[in-house]
Amino acid sequence: MKLQIISIILACMVQMKCNAMESYNGLGTIFQEYSSLDCTKYANDDEVYKSFPFELDFNSTRRDSSNTYAVKNANEDIIVLNINKQEYVPPAVFCLTDLQELHVHKTKFHTFDLGLSIGIERLASTLKYLTISDTPIHYLPEQIGRLIYLKTLDLSNTGLTILPKSIGKLSSLTYLNLCDNKLRSLPSTIINTRSLQTLVLDNNAGLQSIQPLNGHSSLKFLQADNCQIERIPLNLPQLINLYMSNNSLTDLPNIHTLGNKTNKKKLFFFDNNSIRCLSPHIRQVNNLSFLNLNCNKLYILPLDIYEISTLQTLYIQNNDF
Repeated sequence: MKLQIISIILACMVQMKCNAMESYNGLGTIFQEYSSLDCTKYANDDEVYKSFPFELDFNSTRRDSSNTYAVKNANEDIIVLNINKQEYVPPAVFCLTDLQELHVHKTKFHTFDLGLSIGIERLASTLKYLTISDTPIHYLPEQIGRLIYLKTLDLSNTGLTILPKSIGKLSSLTYLNLCDNKLRSLPSTIINTRSLQTLVLDNNAGLQSIQPLNGHSSLKFLQADNCQIERIPLNLPQLINLYMSNNSLTDLPNIHTLGNKTNKKKLFFFDNNSIRCLSPHIRQVNNLSFLNLNCNKLYILPLDIYEISTLQTLYIQNNDF
């Protein structure tokens, strides 16, 4: 009886080892494809597509991120590719000749160190919109900075821990979403993204400072809820909406430097922080319309706040008055 049990165990172990080797060999093949990508073997986008390990829907009448689909132009080139819930992103994706939009959801890039493949630079002359969500990407290669036509970069819930310095070379970037990641800091070069208007940093629990944004000339919308940020940014002349709920703010120094070059209405959210006092500069905020200070540690309001003629909504519940 014991011999039979031992035989069964050994047989299972052998089978498990074989399965593991098959899986390893499969991944090894994918790793090799990423590292030695040869796009010359594809005559056109149709041949690239035929190498994919999954089917594409070319007949979708609406864009649904829950599907895996593609859109072609008049020349039969794939210009939009949406990949959702596939085993992996095939390296040949980077061989598409006119790809303008790449959206990847819940689908892995099989690189050894869980970084975005350097093959992304092959799309530098065409790519305008890049989304990678619910997909492990711990870092971006420096080559990301070569995507000079990129307008939108959405990297939500990827486990991203750091941004490369080359992020500052994305001269066409207007929208950057980095929410639900593990960022602890921002590179100083982010100040060079001169076209950037919207930045989303929500739910980066280790992020304590966004001071590299100080002086950014074009930023209009900044969302940084649920982090550990200790100070508000300064000198953002075009800022309109600022969301900094649930952080570690204790005061709001030089708040008047936010949005001081635009007459558009300002909406500022500072609820659920540890703010104890307001600077008199609050009345110098240009066209402040909405201010949320709920759930802080305020014990007094400066008289200056009553002189803000543009202020339409003020929330001050759950403070220490």
